[in-house]
Amino acid sequence: MKGIDLSSTERIALKSMPGNAYKILAKDVRSYEFVIPYYEKADVGEIFTVEDRDMLFLARVVNVQHDSNYDGRWDTTIKGTELYDEEQVFNRVIAEPLGCIPRDSIGRRGAFRKAKTIPTKFSRVKRTEADELDFLKDAMGDIEVGVLRNGSRDTDVNVALHSTVMDHHMGVFATTGMGKSNFMKVFAASCMKLASENRSEFGLLIVDPHGEYLRGGKNGKGLLHLTPYLSSLKCYSTEPRNYGLPEVSELTISRKDILPEDVKVLHDWTGAQMDALESIERIFEEGCWIDEILDEKGREMLTEKANVSEKTVDVLIRKLENILSRNKYIRSSGKPSSIPGIIEGIKSGKVVLIDIPNLSESSELFLLSLISRRIMEEYRNEEEGRKKCMIVIEEAQRVLGSDSRIARFEEIAREGRKFGVGLCAITQQPKLIDRELLSQFNTMVVMGLADRNDRARVEESAKQDLSSLDVEIQTLEKGEAIISTLNIPFPIPARIHRYEDYIERLRPSAPVRRSFRPTPD
Repeated sequence: MKGIDLSSTERIALKSMPGNAYKILAKDVRSYEFVIPYYEKADVGEIFTVEDRDMLFLARVVNVQHDSNYDGRWDTTIKGTELYDEEQVFNRVIAEPLGCIPRDSIGRRGAFRKAKTIPTKFSRVKRTEADELDFLKDAMGDIEVGVLRNGSRDTDVNVALHSTVMDHHMGVFATTGMGKSNFMKVFAASCMKLASENRSEFGLLIVDPHGEYLRGGKNGKGLLHLTPYLSSLKCYSTEPRNYGLPEVSELTISRKDILPEDVKVLHDWTGAQMDALESIERIFEEGCWIDEILDEKGREMLTEKANVSEKTVDVLIRKLENILSRNKYIRSSGKPSSIPGIIEGIKSGKVVLIDIPNLSESSELFLLSLISRRIMEEYRNEEEGRKKCMIVIEEAQRVLGSDSRIARFEEIAREGRKFGVGLCAITQQPKLIDRELLSQFNTMVVMGLADRNDRARVEESAKQDLSSLDVEIQTLEKGEAIISTLNIPFPIPARIHRYEDYIERLRPSAPVRRSFRPTPD
């Protein structure tokens, strides 16, 4: 056998073990090895238990190999009348230690802790039993998102993130079709439930450019279907057919909400135009600069006081008029704005959904940037009784990339946690996110990444070691995830709830007075 040869005594001992029980053979504090019969299966990600007198060691399978005690091309060479001797052929399982649980003389278990030693050689190895994972129930938080997977099998341990660390930033990483939107709807539903029970620690802001969170798609449901907890949802929409639905208001932004720095994200401005925008902040009053610059007197003032050419001013005005015409939700300065209601909903711990289907990518970024600026302004001021905040960014590589033009989100990534503001970055391409910014994220939800460079970027940035889970991440199926977060002792293999099933489970058995059934898309 390559590596470790099994003596005849060891082989006999292995064969005599009870069903599904094996023996530790190697290796060191960082890696365990044991062998199982060639006809038995061990899944990548499956957790095994090593029993060693007064200690239980838990280990997670990171690889499985065909192996034997033969050398050379034994499997294509006839041995007598057979190709091989069954006793000489087996599967080698390589497992990563997770930690250990001490046991007293009568079998009572202590607290789980990291293993600083190795189990005795030939200690008994078996598939982990349900009660041996019960310690994880106490380690889970309050935002339920799925169940613990043990290989391909689901357990009865609910996987729940800790709301107290959501201002430490979260990343959701997956290729297309692996379930990112389903995860976020489950996450939002759990937040709505907590808010309805007055247990919410933070407000959640979601800007949805695809219109899939509110009503759901053709084959799914949205947040409006979670009728028992609708009081914890506040939605602002640009879609007229949604006006008047429970907890839905028309989205309006007043011109006075907008600063010159907010419109910088909408175009690739020339140097002269950027200088003109920065001059506006010095010359005009903050709340009425748009109205003033669109007036002839304002144009003359900008030309004279800032020494800006008439041609540059004309281009600036034309682009500004295009912005106003394309974004119909921007109203005149005297009209009411949704911004105060959005911020109040977040500060009170609600889920605030900004539903903006059919808007361009630049319009989405403009709106998200503007709201994020106002949130940071509010949260920089100390205020007792205010909930923390998490801002969800779809396609986060656009604003957190190394060549990003939007410094506001970089500021939140670097400094937001000091003021209780966190980011949830959702992306298919974490390799495009700046390394230093990604290192600020303390919760990673990995739902399958085919690209090796994407996996490497996440693995090197995670607060827990994910490097040994590369094979497992490659083999994740839709709806499965590896979750690395604070307060849970090791990266958790999870099966995320299917949103439609989860909200049915959240419904109370008694009928609710308030109900809503959205019309099909």
